[in-house]
Amino acid sequence: SEKLVSYLARYTRKGVMSESRLVSANEQSVSFKYRDYADNNRDKVMTLSCDEFLRRYLQHVLPKGFMRIRHYGFLANACRKRKLGLIKAQVSATPCKAVKPKVEQERLIPRWPCQSCKTGTLRFIGVMNLDEATNKVARTS
Repeated sequence: SEKLVSYLARYTRKGVMSESRLVSANEQSVSFKYRDYADNNRDKVMTLSCDEFLRRYLQHVLPKGFMRIRHYGFLANACRKRKLGLIKAQVSATPCKAVKPKVEQERLIPRWPCQSCKTGTLRFIGVMNLDEATNKVARTS
């Protein structure tokens, strides 16, 4: 367990947890510092079993082939300022035009004329079934 924590600690730098946050580790548990935002941003120490610590740690490990957004593309620290400036310039240079639909879309709710007056509109409110046991109408929706 000590070797495992020592091994993981080397790879936590700039990742899920910095090595400086690890307080202690033994065969049964791992202790680390964290900031409790619910308690006035106070720094506290949490002790977890080795299995629970690993379970929580591995939830933050990305699958093979995935990369954190902040380390890649226009959000990467090395080029963020320059690329965001280019993106903003391109967005403001080409104004968007409102697109009008060529064909009128069908209504989502169909219009059924009233069979009696022919002016009102019927609305679907549910399905009625006949309850065979009591011979009464039972609403199912």
